[in-house]
Amino acid sequence: MQKAWRIKTNKAKGNIFSGLKDVATAILKNRGVKTREEIEEIFLPEYIKHLHDPFLMKDMDKGVVRILKAIKNKENILIFGDYDADGVPASAVLAEFFRQISYENFSVYIPHRHNEQYGLSVMAVEKFKTDGVQLIITVDCGISNLTEIKRAGELGIEVVVTDHHLPPAKLPKAIAVIDPKRKDCQYPYKHLCGTGVAFKLVQALIARGNFAEIRVGWEKWLLELVAIATVADMVSMTGENKTMTKFGLMVLRMTHRLGLLELFRVLKLKREYINEEDIGFMIGPRINSAGRMSHAMEAFNLLLTTKEAEARQITADLEGRNQERRSQVIDILALAEKKYIGQDWPEVLVIGDEDWGLGVLGLAAARISEKYGRTVFVWAKNGNGEIKGSCRSDGQVNVVELMSLANKPAGHKLKGQAGRSKFFRDFGGHAFAGGFSLPAVNLAKLENKLLEAYKKTNKTVVVEEEEADMKISLSDIDWALQKEIEKIGPYGLDFPKPVFWLENLAIVSAKAFGKTGGHVEIIFKDDDDNKISAIAFFACDAGTDLVYDAGHIWTGVNLAPGRRVELLANVEKSTFKNRPELRLRIVDLRQSI
Repeated sequence: MQKAWRIKTNKAKGNIFSGLKDVATAILKNRGVKTREEIEEIFLPEYIKHLHDPFLMKDMDKGVVRILKAIKNKENILIFGDYDADGVPASAVLAEFFRQISYENFSVYIPHRHNEQYGLSVMAVEKFKTDGVQLIITVDCGISNLTEIKRAGELGIEVVVTDHHLPPAKLPKAIAVIDPKRKDCQYPYKHLCGTGVAFKLVQALIARGNFAEIRVGWEKWLLELVAIATVADMVSMTGENKTMTKFGLMVLRMTHRLGLLELFRVLKLKREYINEEDIGFMIGPRINSAGRMSHAMEAFNLLLTTKEAEARQITADLEGRNQERRSQVIDILALAEKKYIGQDWPEVLVIGDEDWGLGVLGLAAARISEKYGRTVFVWAKNGNGEIKGSCRSDGQVNVVELMSLANKPAGHKLKGQAGRSKFFRDFGGHAFAGGFSLPAVNLAKLENKLLEAYKKTNKTVVVEEEEADMKISLSDIDWALQKEIEKIGPYGLDFPKPVFWLENLAIVSAKAFGKTGGHVEIIFKDDDDNKISAIAFFACDAGTDLVYDAGHIWTGVNLAPGRRVELLANVEKSTFKNRPELRLRIVDLRQSI
């Protein structure tokens, strides 16, 4: 289905953009920038001026007092982190702090994604008691662990929670609950990731701790971990997050972490050019792959290792696991085609295998849904014998409503959104994507339940839109434009990379590339013979030949040489070759009228 295109409009007034180039003005206006102060923070951020006082965060003072007491008394401290690309760097931030002050009586625990529940568990807390733990500091989790933290208190273990997720109505009974999203927290920026909150805790500990081992400004070197997590966890790239990520990218380009340096080498990333897209598409997925395919402690060790041999081994393992993850997605796609070939494809596709990695299910569901235009449920079995899965909508139904209907007994009127009951053990998400779990005995009924529910679910027609910041021509694309774009970055959620609309471009050539042939490169030119290459990742079916009028994702577009097209694209600097070159990243493509 082709998308509707439009130029973004804004109602910003005044002369706050005076002195800026047209492209910068368009980008900033379209992202809701309204004051000269915001412009200053974007172009010229200052570490002291644009980062907030950590003690503005509710309970920060309580948490700092308790942790400093534990350090003074040499208590057994445990850092409890989540297993994703936010929880792992968050754990590393606190571990790095303890190492820097030469505090040895601490440990790190990250649960197993497949065999343990998310966040703290009663079983884990009871194990920590037998290990002699006296203080638990959670990072990127803990805000919803009321029962587990209560049990810790009964066992004489105190807990400091640091988290960034939305709190429940009732907070856990911890010594401190540090979360900027608390309703009673006056911290001026609410969108920190878990690693960002851990960094603010370290800032506060340094401010109050009088540590002789820490020189002024040492904590800035931790911002590379904050940058990785902020990008990988896809939190808002505005305000304090944008400032910390900008500084963090500077640190990342100078990093001495052996694990990251080895990862850059294997991925052929030039350290001096690392940007937020490298984190999002290359670095973050490798960190995530440890938790998805084995254990997240592997990624944690990569970030903190001081041994070259260990850095090489972990990098090789993570890259292997990431390739394994990629191949599993391809296998799942192939199985979907095999299961439904030769029949009318049902409105809801349900496929799975008990041995698939849970971490790849969402990726696979999204790819299948995009390819076949169906609502898709993909499942696997975790280490406890429970069926878990991910789902994606075809764009016509709300998958949470769909699961709610499938969950209720026949003849029972649904009251509100379901949770732990009936057919599913648990489910949730939003309109177009969700997750679910159910007892293994219910698996055989899953597809029929969903198909029946689909018939009853309200259908809506969704018209997807793509927005461009402004129209430009090929002759406008030069290094001055790219420099202007870079100065306004980094880009991410709520501050997206600028999209440009180019018209009447002639195709010079088009080809598939990559190990599986799933990516596309097109050379364009204009009437003045200006040329530029443009790429699109995962734009055609892996393992098939790209043909001009088929085999790619742009419906109704013929890519034959000489054909004229309109293009929505990002302008980017490619550092893949010996020296940087400008190219386009395709957002959407349509035939010229």
